[in-house]
Amino acid sequence: MRRIVFLLLMFCSVEIAYSTVGNDDVTDGLANGAFKKSKAMLKAEDKALENKLCGKPCPEFTLNDSEGKLWTHRSIRGKVTLINIWHVYCEPCINEFPQLNELTKKYPEANFLSMTFNTPEQVEKVKLKNKLMYHQLFEAINFISKTGITATPTCLLIDKSGTIRYVFRGADEKQCKRIVKKMKELSKEEL
Repeated sequence: MRRIVFLLLMFCSVEIAYSTVGNDDVTDGLANGAFKKSKAMLKAEDKALENKLCGKPCPEFTLNDSEGKLWTHRSIRGKVTLINIWHVYCEPCINEFPQLNELTKKYPEANFLSMTFNTPEQVEKVKLKNKLMYHQLFEAINFISKTGITATPTCLLIDKSGTIRYVFRGADEKQCKRIVKKMKELSKEEL
């Protein structure tokens, strides 16, 4: 339980930094040295996470989705897979749900998995309210820990061989466009 509380606090603190600093609407008056330093630190963290994960196999996992289907790191092979890491208290995460729903329509041949450390009951409330169209995997704390992801939302884009190719942190239109571009590229690759 302590581990979950610690991770929740860690996610929320970094998420707040992302939603504040990552916002392109920050006025010049607000974009002081503290914001610029924070933005630089976030970029460095992004680069470190990319270096740690990109080019490596997807970490092992065995999780059931909200419909009872079993998903594993092996079962995603053969298809491009987007894993979205989020939690129920993350406003930017919830705001990106419509964009992710649109991606599932645009790329029906891909796997779309959403992982959170939250409980099935917590996820179900959010799922019903937001009409999520992709697979929800809950209590994924071991997977999240293995990746070293400390901010939500974060997406991992995995190629057909099961290798993590791209990491996307934060939720905005630019990020969604980057995901679409990279999904197109990976969809064309042969296994």
